[in-house]
Amino acid sequence: MDILFEDTAIKPVVDNLVFRLHYRYTYIFFLAATLLTTLYDAIGDQIDCLTDVDSDSFNDVVNSYCFIMGTFTVDRLHGLQVGQQVPHPGVGPPEVQDSITYHTYYQWVPFVLFMQGVMFYVPHWLWKLSEGGLFRHIIQNLSIRDYLGENLGRYFKKEERFRALAKYLKRTMNGHRTWAYKFFFCELLNLGVVVATLFFTDWFLGGEFLTYGTRVFAVAGLDPENRTDPMSYVFPRMAKCTFKSFGPSGTIQVRDAMCLIAINIINEKIYLFLWVWLVLLTALTSLWMVYRLLTILLPPFRKQLLKLRVDKSVRGSLQEVLRGASLSDWLLLYSLGKNMERRVFSEFIIFLHLELTSFPGVPKDPEEELKQQLLREDFIRPEKPKERERTKRVKAYA
Repeated sequence: MDILFEDTAIKPVVDNLVFRLHYRYTYIFFLAATLLTTLYDAIGDQIDCLTDVDSDSFNDVVNSYCFIMGTFTVDRLHGLQVGQQVPHPGVGPPEVQDSITYHTYYQWVPFVLFMQGVMFYVPHWLWKLSEGGLFRHIIQNLSIRDYLGENLGRYFKKEERFRALAKYLKRTMNGHRTWAYKFFFCELLNLGVVVATLFFTDWFLGGEFLTYGTRVFAVAGLDPENRTDPMSYVFPRMAKCTFKSFGPSGTIQVRDAMCLIAINIINEKIYLFLWVWLVLLTALTSLWMVYRLLTILLPPFRKQLLKLRVDKSVRGSLQEVLRGASLSDWLLLYSLGKNMERRVFSEFIIFLHLELTSFPGVPKDPEEELKQQLLREDFIRPEKPKERERTKRVKAYA
């Protein structure tokens, strides 16, 4: 029987969907993006520059130099018609008064994406480190939800577990404040990480990331030949590079190379997806922190949330339980309710209520109280007409 419940038990958790969006999904997205930016074999060389020198070794040096030192585009030439006025967006001879945008981030993209992904996992890691498995130890095997169906009588020694957990909560009332405050801090840290990621990425891409997605979607329906693609401005596929070397006579020769940056074909798609995801994640996390603030400041709101986790007939007992409960006690009870099946949690509230209201020397019988609660009409499954008629016959016979 113990083996059965070990197999069917759901791993108990205190966190929520928004929390998991950070350390589970966003973390994986950034690691996947890191992997994609290193798949050079799928797109060819990282960078390929055109020069007037017919030498493979010289061209390799120019390619390495331009990839490490960066390329540039002319801002004035981005609005001109491609194929007639300029060969590529932003590519052309600059004038003295022209402003030039240098692109030097290529070799840093995989490292930045990896570190940002790790940062999204840090709040979860800090929470698990500080929590130390406390909640999992408290709930033990009571986190079984739907595997048993309605046949909860098979639940192995749940009354004993209820009694032990109720005694523990009575003994440690108001004793989990540090535990709760650490959880709230990690939730706030999630918001800090996603906001910091947005602004750091904007700085990393030269101040172009915060409005990147809106500008891309704004021109999505326009004619490709008569529009300035924001992706080509932030992640140019063609750019210029100036390489200086000594000539045969020792004079400095300046070569103006035009470079194909194949890796930007992947970068532009990655950062467009990350822009959409980070904006949505920031909005969801901000709304969740507003919800968390309401649960901290409004005790009646907390009570209503917990009442939704129990059956109606137990809400009176729950009201008594919450009378002297603190914010940390509510968080612990609410987490228990999320990890228990509704009826199991309702039964536990009865045990907890009796434990909190019992006096020394005047013991109460939780099983008897539980039976009385289960007999209430709004607590048990409504009988069908045939079953109701059969019950009347049995009572008449008795």
